[in-house]
Amino acid sequence: MEDISWGWIAAAVVVNLTGLAGLWIRARWRAHAEKARGESLIAIAEALPGGGRLRDQRADGSCITLTVPVTAGQGGRRG
Repeated sequence: MEDISWGWIAAAVVVNLTGLAGLWIRARWRAHAEKARGESLIAIAEALPGGGRLRDQRADGSCITLTVPVTAGQGGRRG
């Protein structure tokens, strides 16, 4: 225990806390970006007419496709 100084322990704690703070900031930024993206997709989907289709593809290759059904009031059949 004599070989380890308090300075090294403090430095290790600071490095770990800095890393955790960086991860927390990145997670908050990502959550904010996802929320904004979701809100814009909802706004676009609400503006689509019955039978309309929306496809959103991300840079990572994942995509979401939304098809708005034709409602009975728009000439569709019931039941």
